[in-house]
Amino acid sequence: MEVVRMSAALGCEIRGIDLRLPLTDAQIAGIKAAFLEHGVLVVRGQQLDEAGFIRFSRYIGEEESYKSTLSAYLRPGYPQIQVLSNMVEDGKPLGVKDAGQYWHTDRSYVPAPAWASVLYSLRIPHDASGKPLGDTVFSNCVMALEALPASERERLSKLSAWHEYVFRFSKANDSLPGLAHPVIIRHPLSGKEILYVNAGFTHRINELPEAEGKALLDSLYAHVANERFLYRHSWKVGDVLIWDNYSTQHLASSDYGPDQPRMMWRTVVKGFPIE
Repeated sequence: MEVVRMSAALGCEIRGIDLRLPLTDAQIAGIKAAFLEHGVLVVRGQQLDEAGFIRFSRYIGEEESYKSTLSAYLRPGYPQIQVLSNMVEDGKPLGVKDAGQYWHTDRSYVPAPAWASVLYSLRIPHDASGKPLGDTVFSNCVMALEALPASERERLSKLSAWHEYVFRFSKANDSLPGLAHPVIIRHPLSGKEILYVNAGFTHRINELPEAEGKALLDSLYAHVANERFLYRHSWKVGDVLIWDNYSTQHLASSDYGPDQPRMMWRTVVKGFPIE
């Protein structure tokens, strides 16, 4: 098994394993260590069924239920797997369309946000020249925080932000109440400090007037999206990719249309309470 770094900012590729086969304890430990270090990890060229995909996800940790948010489009017989797709069959969408086309970190709006998300690519859209479309862009939020001046980090360490699911997707209601997290959190496993606000689900800075808080959030969102913190993943069929929802944010590109099919399976690994 070989670990190959993918960019200066974050990300690594694991080579020399076949995920159709059970992994050894040493391989599992190596994958988890590489994942924790690099934030994003991909294994290319895999041919998995549902059971194999779930088995790989469970090497990282216990899967999380989709009941609290989008419960439609679960893989029949495998409620751990959510289907992401723009494909339609007999007039019925086969999966969640246009998922994640904004900067966010999965489930930041709950007390114990998801640690890892796992995607397996079955169909990838291409343009007329054969170039893959629908890249996913990741930002290293440990690096982004470290790049801020010490005085700014000190200021942010005293602030908290409100995260809310319904803020983006519906009118205010009590179906999934929001909550506050510190603007700077400490990774539950690595102990590294992380800038933890995202444009998708962060609503406001609790300690600041609305206009001042919005200006601060907008500046932090722009900072996180700086090219020097990013890794852009160009998908291939058979990619199995996992990312750390504490140390990274991600954005799904929307550069393909309904006539360019995309199909992925997704699982989410349970996380830890943020303190």
